[in-house]
Amino acid sequence: MSPTYAPTQVYNLFKSAMIIFVLQAVVVLIAPFFPELIVRFSILVLNVVVSIILGWRLYKALYHMVFTYDDEGFTLKKGRREVNSYKWNDFSKVSLFRTESGEVSVRLYHDSEYFDLPASKLKLNPFTFRQEATKLVSGSKGKK
Repeated sequence: MSPTYAPTQVYNLFKSAMIIFVLQAVVVLIAPFFPELIVRFSILVLNVVVSIILGWRLYKALYHMVFTYDDEGFTLKKGRREVNSYKWNDFSKVSLFRTESGEVSVRLYHDSEYFDLPASKLKLNPFTFRQEATKLVSGSKGKK
């Protein structure tokens, strides 16, 4: 059975919930003002609940990453649409790459092109996974 990594990225989940919350807050601000404190508090609680529910769905649709790999290749899925599948023997070199935001990716090279596996976002140890990816890339060269 191939390992699968799909950790929840708290920052992207929070961002998704805040998008929904801000949209609801704007609606409340332009709606007529309710004088009762109970009604205002109820609206706030309802906004938070709806933001969490819809934010989770938005997060799963746009940001959530699922990474699956085995000895032959790997698949990285982001959200519902973006799916990247490659064979390990498509690549010749492996390195670590640090982004501007400080996250570390394992970069796989094929000639002058490359593909980044976001190790930090997937909650993988980048150094250990780079070693494993190097073994998979070099081990798959004999299978070509």
